[in-house]
Amino acid sequence: MLARLRQSLIAVGDWGDFTARSAYWFLPKRFRARHGGIPSAATFAQTDRLAFGAIPLVSIVLFFVGMILALQLATILKLLGVIEYVPDIVAVAVVREMAPLLTGVVLSGYAGAAIAAEIGSMKVSDELEAMRSLALSPERFLVAPRLLAAAISGPLLTIFACYVGMAGGLVVSWLLLGISPGMYLQRTLDALNLGAVILGATKGLAFALIVTGISCYRGFNVTGGAVGVGKATTTAVVQSVVAVIAADLFLTVLFFHVE
Repeated sequence: MLARLRQSLIAVGDWGDFTARSAYWFLPKRFRARHGGIPSAATFAQTDRLAFGAIPLVSIVLFFVGMILALQLATILKLLGVIEYVPDIVAVAVVREMAPLLTGVVLSGYAGAAIAAEIGSMKVSDELEAMRSLALSPERFLVAPRLLAAAISGPLLTIFACYVGMAGGLVVSWLLLGISPGMYLQRTLDALNLGAVILGATKGLAFALIVTGISCYRGFNVTGGAVGVGKATTTAVVQSVVAVIAADLFLTVLFFHVE
């Protein structure tokens, strides 16, 4: 028991050191002793990969989830005689909860596994040590661009997912529930407010950073060759999903007391 606790504390300290070394490159130049910034080419490449590469999968998942939400809500609201409230609840549920959460989960499997595998392969082939021997910071060239790309892609993907999820609810409401598109859109606009949009975008930002940070950390700490890369990839995905759900609870409680 004590040995596991000790290992956990060491892992937390190691993760904190890794995070600090990576966040160092986000400081303004006048606050850094080392010159150079975050490579723009790598940042654009990672943004294209995270933001645009995940669009098809996010679209499929959120469209179906929006349809499912509308159908499940209709079953209950129809009994209460207030089926016209389906657009309101779908909009709030998608923007505040489902879009950021499912986007984070999709990124865990889509991008998290790939990031951990890429960096882990570089670790077992000693490419990271070769970079350090040339006085090049792996955190600057590998981690910082991915974190910056995640900060850009997370909110954008979440906002896109909101539209797709509400579109799924609109299709079901129009074709199966008898709610016209005009009425659906009007009730959706009435149900949403700035606070809901800020909460959804904030969650999207946080979840993308969590997934990318955990995946990079696991890649940097691979041991055991190809087998280790596989284990690190699996661990990165599992830990990312759990961390995203835990962060979702924390942010939901925080905004509940702030609003």
